[in-house]
Amino acid sequence: MISTVLFRLFNPHPRRIESTLGILDLSDGTASENIVADREALEGLFDEVRISTDQVPNCAVLFVYGSVESDGRISGSRLGLREIIRDSGASVVVVATPNTVESYVEASKQADYGMANLVMTVDRRGDAFATFFKNLFSDMKSGTSMPVAWVKLAPQIRGVKPKPPHPKTVCRMEVGHVALS
Repeated sequence: MISTVLFRLFNPHPRRIESTLGILDLSDGTASENIVADREALEGLFDEVRISTDQVPNCAVLFVYGSVESDGRISGSRLGLREIIRDSGASVVVVATPNTVESYVEASKQADYGMANLVMTVDRRGDAFATFFKNLFSDMKSGTSMPVAWVKLAPQIRGVKPKPPHPKTVCRMEVGHVALS
């Protein structure tokens, strides 16, 4: 187990994942403006975009729009976040609707299934959200792994301000170094 974790963290060659974007809208229409903005910013980087308001789309990168409940379930779904990740098969999952850090604690608990590089949004900070993810996935498309691309955009050094501004997120790199094909 430890060797697997170390390999995921320090592997210099990212695993290439297919270039499919899934959008799961469980917001009951409240996130429609954000979905349109995010799709417009990102769709040119992906070979295919799959959108759903009920069934979890099979994809490599999944954006989920909805409220995370205190028990880890997503409003509008019988599934919790880990089940949604499992059912999508995604290596990268972004909860694109702002929720509190506390609501993410239950939703992001480790399970024997549903592992992904998981990004949970606390504050989209307007246009910064779509710009950040466009830059992140552009870098990943050129072969840079997600953790490396992330640190380039949002340095993890106290006192260093990222340029341009970025959304406020909590990120768990559970599958490590992946890049888009």
